Amino acid sequence: MNRKTDLQKIQDLLKRNNLPYEDLQSSKVEFITKEAQDQLIGCIGIEQYDADGLLRSLAVADSYKGKGIGKELLSELCSACKKNGIQYLHLLTTTADRYFEHYGFTVAEKSNAPTTILKTKEFSEICPSSSVYMTLDI
Repeated sequence: MNRKTDLQKIQDLLKRNNLPYEDLQSSKVEFITKEAQDQLIGCIGIEQYDADGLLRSLAVADSYKGKGIGKELLSELCSACKKNGIQYLHLLTTTADRYFEHYGFTVAEKSNAPTTILKTKEFSEICPSSSVYMTLDI
């Protein structure tokens, strides 16, 4: 598969999970994906800004939810972040704060986010002001 095909599949999965996808073509987000039977069943993205990483778009296909795919993706992402020098993960969520708390993320004040994270499209345009800001030291 080529990147354009992969990106289209990722966008379709994000749409089905009501997650932002509009900026993926122009953003610097990199994805880790899971497939089963030649179908994309999960994805998680990261935008790296030196030692900070903005977690983007953890999504799992409906028929695979509750089977540990999200946990596997998050674990793989954390391992990749460590290898790439990312020490702090940041995310915004409107629905999954309890999920991420289970894996060690804590709620923080948006105003305390690093400037590079605050300037991302995710923070400045895409996510609603009601989004919960969370962080994790990895």
